[in-house]
Amino acid sequence: MRIKVLFSGLVAAALLVVAASLDSMSWLMGVLTAVLQLIFAYTWPRMVRSDAPWPISIIVALCSLAATAATMFMPGGSVMSHSVEAIAVGVLLVFISQVLRGAEAEGRLAGVVSGVSGVVLGVLGSAWAASALVPYGFGMTVSSVIALLGAGAVAVTRLPNRITMALAPVVAAALGAASTALPMDMLWYQGAILGLLIGLLVGSLRALALVSRSVRNLSGILGLSCAILLMSGAVSWYAMEVLAFI
Repeated sequence: MRIKVLFSGLVAAALLVVAASLDSMSWLMGVLTAVLQLIFAYTWPRMVRSDAPWPISIIVALCSLAATAATMFMPGGSVMSHSVEAIAVGVLLVFISQVLRGAEAEGRLAGVVSGVSGVVLGVLGSAWAASALVPYGFGMTVSSVIALLGAGAVAVTRLPNRITMALAPVVAAALGAASTALPMDMLWYQGAILGLLIGLLVGSLRALALVSRSVRNLSGILGLSCAILLMSGAVSWYAMEVLAFI
């Protein structure tokens, strides 16, 4: 099952790298981001076993696509400035959807938690679309994917979680730093920091998935793969935004 998660995630990551390399087709990154968000919106509530998955899927999809569209066509003070608005609307819609289920409905609190977390992950995943609009976007994408490859290789082993949590960030940071040797205008410490953060992310999600036993079918595989990719894009984007001031 872990091999399938890694494989599906790497296929999507490879497509992101190809899209990022096409400077004249920045819209392609937006399209791929939207596809990832739609897959995530469908699979996330089913992976976490929500009692009413469809309302959550619809809300996550609408908010995520709105954030990506705003990122591509309505950039404000920051390319990602509209993500906060999309998250705020999504949180409100999640609460309303659970209230409308009625007082006797089961799993309303769990529905709120899964819905809000899904909205946040889906909306922040629009950072991949934002990367097509900034000069360092290609370098960020390549370093992130190479770091994901290293962390993923560690995650698919049968090592205990405590070892994986330590080893994945180290391997990802080393590969992220090494990736900056490629001609893509990235500094070594930027690649190392991106790799470290992605390694921590992959190690944490791997531990959560194993403990919760949430990855049991195709929905679980696609949901976890898309969650890792979307979160990696958000982590890399905001890390680069902070590093720009150093």
